[in-house]
Amino acid sequence: MVKLTLRVDMSDVPGFFEKGFGEVVGREEKVGQEGVGYAKENGTYQDRTGTLRRSSRVEAGRDGVTLVNDAPYASFVESKGYDVLSGAALHVRKRMEEEV
Repeated sequence: MVKLTLRVDMSDVPGFFEKGFGEVVGREEKVGQEGVGYAKENGTYQDRTGTLRRSSRVEAGRDGVTLVNDAPYASFVESKGYDVLSGAALHVRKRMEEEV
């Protein structure tokens, strides 16, 4: 019986994963910004004050891409059947599948 034990320096592994994670978050941010643009261009509501279109933004991080509209009435408008962010969310999902 022969038994060999090899010791390998793995100190660079965490940096490798952090770099890869940073690249993924960068793509999430890019695609999320595309989604914000999509929401602004394709919103099916009449934006009298410009607030709804101005209030869309993206958050990218460890949990993925989150599209946010900070207007206090955005969910109400969406619930009435108008597209505030739902179309953009579908667009982002499709684009992320293409990117990854």
